[in-house]
Amino acid sequence: MTTWLLTGAGTLIASLSISLVFFSKKKLFDYNEKTKESEELVSKSKKEAEIILEETKRRVTKTKELFEGDLAKREERVKKLKEALDFKEEIIKKKEARNNEIKLKEASLKEEVQSAQANIKRAEKESLEKLSAKTGLTPVEVKERIINQYRKELEEENEERIITLEEDLKENAVKIAKKILTSTIQRLSSPTSVESRILQITVPQDHIKGKIVGKEGKNIEELEKALDVDVIFNDLPNTISISCYNLINRRIAQMTIEKLIKFRNDINEIIVKKKIKESEEELDKELFKIGSDIVTKLNLKNLDKELIRTIGRLQFRTSYGQNIMKHSMEVAWAATMIGSELGLNVETCKIAGFLHDLGKAIDQNPDVQGTHDYLTKELMEKYNFKPEEVHAAWTHHESAPLETPEALIVKAADAISAGRPGARQESISKYLERLEALESTADSFEGVKNSFAISAGREVRVLVDPEVITDETMLPLAGNIAKKIESELTYPGKIKVNIIRRTKHTEIAQ
Repeated sequence: MTTWLLTGAGTLIASLSISLVFFSKKKLFDYNEKTKESEELVSKSKKEAEIILEETKRRVTKTKELFEGDLAKREERVKKLKEALDFKEEIIKKKEARNNEIKLKEASLKEEVQSAQANIKRAEKESLEKLSAKTGLTPVEVKERIINQYRKELEEENEERIITLEEDLKENAVKIAKKILTSTIQRLSSPTSVESRILQITVPQDHIKGKIVGKEGKNIEELEKALDVDVIFNDLPNTISISCYNLINRRIAQMTIEKLIKFRNDINEIIVKKKIKESEEELDKELFKIGSDIVTKLNLKNLDKELIRTIGRLQFRTSYGQNIMKHSMEVAWAATMIGSELGLNVETCKIAGFLHDLGKAIDQNPDVQGTHDYLTKELMEKYNFKPEEVHAAWTHHESAPLETPEALIVKAADAISAGRPGARQESISKYLERLEALESTADSFEGVKNSFAISAGREVRVLVDPEVITDETMLPLAGNIAKKIESELTYPGKIKVNIIRRTKHTEIAQ
């Protein structure tokens, strides 16, 4: 057993010795290889380091040269700036020296002025004392007398200037007024404001008309009776026409019919009354909105809500076909322009011009008595307008003497808006009266057989008796007729007078 163990141990030791010898040789071989590679790598690194060092030295040298050149330029620039500052400093020193000289001269001049003023005061005092001694008056009394004398002379000069100005204004008053009015009319470029009295509503289907009319026309009778309007169904297809002098009632009728057109169920008198009441409530809100929009447009502030609603009613009021709301705005604009030209109170002109026909908003109410100008006065006083604004507004028809320039301006602006072409429609009766008056004026002359007004009254043709009127008397007759028309009649534009004398001689040959 012991022998076997010793033999195995010896074998193991021999094997380990062989392995160690082989491993040592291998390691020695790898070490030599690595040493050789390291030496090559060190050599290569030294060469690269030498190249980098050379490149770095070259860059440092170049950078140093650039820096030295830039430094030289900066030193040159600093040198120039220093020279400029030295130059400016010298100029400032010279200016300071000059200012000091001027201040010394100014102080010297002030002393001279003060001395001169003292001498003047002393001379005035001496002269006053001498005057006082000669006149027996105190210096104060002498001053007052001199001042009063100058004041009197100035007042006389002012009176003369005022008289001269008044004479110039009297001579040029018509020319100046025409110029201002022409300028105002040219600047007033609002569209015509004529309203039609008949309003038409489109019906989607014609059978709806019968539904609205109702059995035996009871529905429409109720509508006409309640609102005092005329409703026409059979004039045009798919159209209902409404006519009424009171545009408030016409608007309510329009809103009512529009509601009835949209109503799906059967329509009876109770439904008609209900829709009329709804329309009246809606119209009340619409009037307030219209008034609010206009008041905002004209920049009128702090007005009562009820007054604003009353102003809105002017949208549904006409005079000779002219919409009063549009007319009132035109008057406000015209009055403001004329007032600004004359240097008057522009705000008074604007307010009075706009509200001058305020009474027409309520004068169609049967419970209200009085003309529209007096109603305007009452309404404006009720809502606490200034006295000058009330006066200028309600006196435009000369119901009271015009006491302020603003009142005259409002009257002129009212005439401009009402009298411009296309502003108002003449009624048939007035039109016929004007033509009859024109013909009767021509017929009043001796020798006139007949006369005819044609071309809407812009021409009158006069047939004369050839035995009474000769060729020589035709021209004077035409002139006399034209003069009488000018003096007695009121008419727009011009009227042409044509005299026609016709002679006829008949002979019979036998």
